[in-house]
Amino acid sequence: MKREKRLTKRERKALAPARPAAPAHVHHIHCIACGRHLEPEELQTGEAVMLRCLHGSTFPSCSGCRARSTELLAEHDRTGQSVRTASAWH
Repeated sequence: MKREKRLTKRERKALAPARPAAPAHVHHIHCIACGRHLEPEELQTGEAVMLRCLHGSTFPSCSGCRARSTELLAEHDRTGQSVRTASAWH
């Protein structure tokens, strides 16, 4: 008895209905040093900044916490461990 021909993965994907796209990068932004909630507008006005580690990842920080955030990123770069972030608060 002969087996039925199976569809390839490409053929199955072509037959499947399109799934809706994931929502655009919507999440809460918190300062890594103090944990304060940051609005996206604060990044545009200069009240908050995005700092980059040596690995290329970016981390948000209040303008007032920039020195402490830089210390946390330096420790992260030196040890290779995750950035020690403060607990988030609103």
